[in-house]
Amino acid sequence: MNDHYLKKLDRITAILTQLQSKPVVRARDLAEKFDVSIRTIYRDVKTLENAGIPIVGEAGNGYSLMDGYKLPPVMFTKEEVLSFITAEKLMQKFSHQSLGNHYQTAMEKVRSVLKYSDKNLIQNIEKQIDVFNVHTQKEDSLKNVIPIILESIAEKTQLNIEYQTVDAKVTTRTIEAVGIFFEFNFWYIMAYCTLRKDFRQFRVDRILQISKTQVPFLQEYGQINDYRKSHGNKVRAKLLVDKEIMSHLVNSKKYYGLIEEVETDQGVELTFETEWIDGGFPRWVITFADYATVLEPESLRVKLNELLTKMQERHQ
Repeated sequence: MNDHYLKKLDRITAILTQLQSKPVVRARDLAEKFDVSIRTIYRDVKTLENAGIPIVGEAGNGYSLMDGYKLPPVMFTKEEVLSFITAEKLMQKFSHQSLGNHYQTAMEKVRSVLKYSDKNLIQNIEKQIDVFNVHTQKEDSLKNVIPIILESIAEKTQLNIEYQTVDAKVTTRTIEAVGIFFEFNFWYIMAYCTLRKDFRQFRVDRILQISKTQVPFLQEYGQINDYRKSHGNKVRAKLLVDKEIMSHLVNSKKYYGLIEEVETDQGVELTFETEWIDGGFPRWVITFADYATVLEPESLRVKLNELLTKMQERHQ
C-alpha cells in the first residue's frame, strides 16, 4: 500500500471518529482540519457510506451518524494512550475537584477498551510521571459546582448563587454564565450579573450555594475570551527593567499578565494587565525592585513604598 492510500485510510478513520464525537460535522471544517479540498472530503464520506456507515446529511449542511447507530469501541494508538496518562496527572493536580472525579471515571472507561499490551504500558509508566504543584489546593465547599455551571451554559439558563466577596460579605446573585476559566491557581466564572446589569467575574471557591433555574438567558453571548478582554477588571502597569535581570523573569512575567515587551537603551519596558495590582503583583515586583523602575501607575509605586516600609519596620 503506497503513501497516498495510507494517508487516505488515516483520514477516513479520523473522519469517522469526528462523526462519533460530534452531532454535526461540516465538510468545510474537515477540509481545514486535514488540509485537503472539500471535494476530497465528499469522496471520503462517500467511501464511508459505501462501507455501510449510515451517514445522514449532505454537502453544504453537514454530516452526522444515524441516530442509534453504534460502532465498536475506538482503538487508541500508543502515543494517544501516553498522552491520556500525562493529562490525567495534570487533572489530578490542577483540576477542580468536581471535574477531577468525573475525569477519573472517564479514564476508567478509556482503560476498559484498551488492548492488553496498552494496559501493561499504562501500569509501567503512570508511576513514572508526576506534576509538582507549588500551590496548596483549597478544600471545596461545593462538590459538584463546575458541572452545574457548565450545564447552565449548555442549556442557556440562569443560576442563583450565594457568594462571599473578598471582604467576607455574603450576597445573593442571579447570573448568566458565559464561561469558566482557570487563572492564578483559581477557577472563575465570567457571567452577566442581573443585579449589576453588567459582566462580572466570580471565584468558584467563594460560591457558598448554587442552583439552576428554568429561566432562559436574557441575551446571546459570544466566546469567553471576548468578555475577559473587555470586562476583566484589570489594571495596566508598566515597568522599566534592567536587561541583566530579564533572564530571571522569563516565566514569571507571563504569569503576572505581560502583554508587551520593548527593549530600549535604558532597559526593557514591560507592560502588564493585572488583577493583582494591590496584592500579588507588587509583592512580585519587590523581589527584583532594585533592578526596576515603576513607570505607571502611581498607585503601584505607593504600594511598593508601603511594603518596603513594613519590611524595614519588621527587621530593624
